[in-house]
Amino acid sequence: MSEVLRELRTAIIWAAFGLGLVFATRPVWSFLLFGPNLTLEHLLSLRCFGLPT
Repeated sequence: MSEVLRELRTAIIWAAFGLGLVFATRPVWSFLLFGPNLTLEHLLSLRCFGLPT
């Protein structure tokens, strides 16, 4: 029984680590997966004022 609990605890730790990694890298993979989410305001800002810093 203690072996099962130890394996379960290890699995929970790895699952939490994986979820943290996914949420921490969300800005990068969401941009690559869904593309840029530019609105008219963003496009006008790029056109009129150059690239935002």
